[in-house]
Amino acid sequence: MLEWKTDYETGVPAVDTQHKVLFDNINRLETLLTKHEVERPEAEYLLGFLEQYAAQHFRGEEMCMARFRCPSHGRNKEEHAQFLDTLALARNEYTATTEPRAVLQRLHETLVWWINQHILQVDTQLKDCPGVKTAAVCPPCPFSRIVTVRWLLDDLTAISINSDKKSASG
Repeated sequence: MLEWKTDYETGVPAVDTQHKVLFDNINRLETLLTKHEVERPEAEYLLGFLEQYAAQHFRGEEMCMARFRCPSHGRNKEEHAQFLDTLALARNEYTATTEPRAVLQRLHETLVWWINQHILQVDTQLKDCPGVKTAAVCPPCPFSRIVTVRWLLDDLTAISINSDKKSASG
């Protein structure tokens, strides 16, 4: 199981929160793979989560890196594109197979590698960029509107998002 460490911190709390959500779901995939039979609904949820996560998180993180003129911004975009290709391939293989365990196992291994390579070597370069330490959020990132993001890992798989707008009216 993956455990969050300060080594993974980017200096942007919203990005770190999103990374923690990714950790939780990678661990959820690992738990799924320990079961005698892979539960398709759970696997479908996790694949859907990864697709949504990649689309939203990557876009926001790339905007943050551009805003702070992070030197790893170009590499970050390239690796995100490669990850999206890998994810699309995994989805296609999963859809075509009657035995999804091998596909999901390879995907899990790729995700763990991603954490240890991409986040530690690319994303963490954000913390050394001028202005990151004093920025409470990363406007104009989509994250700037998010006060809290909590992915519930129960059967409801609900998402609770409190935005600045809701906080201001409450």
